[in-house]
Amino acid sequence: MSGFGYNVSGFGVGGGGGLTAPFTASFASVAGGGAGGWNRAGGGGSGGMLEGTPTLTPGVAYAVTIGGGGAVATSNNGQRGPNGSNTVFISNTSIGGGGGGANDVFSAGGANGGSGGGAAYNGGTGGTGTSGQGNSGSNGYWGGTYNSGAGGGKSSAGFAPTNSKGGNGGSGKDITLTGSTLNIAGGGGGSSWQGSSSSARGIGAGGGGNGGMQGFVAGNATANTGGGGGGQGAFSAGTGGAGGSGVIILSYPSGYTAKFSAGVTASLTTNGANTVATITAAGSSDTVTF
Repeated sequence: MSGFGYNVSGFGVGGGGGLTAPFTASFASVAGGGAGGWNRAGGGGSGGMLEGTPTLTPGVAYAVTIGGGGAVATSNNGQRGPNGSNTVFISNTSIGGGGGGANDVFSAGGANGGSGGGAAYNGGTGGTGTSGQGNSGSNGYWGGTYNSGAGGGKSSAGFAPTNSKGGNGGSGKDITLTGSTLNIAGGGGGSSWQGSSSSARGIGAGGGGNGGMQGFVAGNATANTGGGGGGQGAFSAGTGGAGGSGVIILSYPSGYTAKFSAGVTASLTTNGANTVATITAAGSSDTVTF
């Protein structure tokens, strides 16, 4: 793999150009992750993740949209975390992750999404994931230190909380298209309300944020991983964590030139005979053409 990379926006880059035959590309597409809830809350679910090897035709404009992560939940009255937004590549739509449930009878359950959000400690169930894209969030645990469920991830459901610990986020997935290993699309950790040490909070996976607790703020997910945000543990400890924005990783033969529309931000590297575009921003009307 080459160590050379650069950002591009709105013009043709990569490869020698001039080739007109259809070719096979490989991609991984992740939607924005869900945010963690506010107040003794569950972690957000990861954005849905899709992979494929489509045949692309030069001269055709293919849709690219990067979904945003769920915004920080700011209500102190038991607000479920907002869902993440969808990511689109060609006709493949990755569904935004579900937000984490909160300490309120109307929003205790985790929201459905690409992966489901975890439930708050006081009832409800984890949100459901989208088949082929992610997994469900875990339920909360009524008892002990009031521990909340975790968001699901691409590779597993959110792990269940126990009497002494918030649930850990569902596992993400390793992606190797760039030549390096990236672990993305993991769930956010669930919170612990009255735990006595940092080990009581749930840990995020695959870019997901850690859950919060007394004295520890819930963690935001890492940008461009589609990870879920951590659930907030107590009024005195910040807010629920924001979900991570999505990403598209696209690998194609280096003899072709990718031409991105003006709203696209992409970083290019090489991996053997292929160019790899890591697309980190694109709006609903943006495209890539070869």
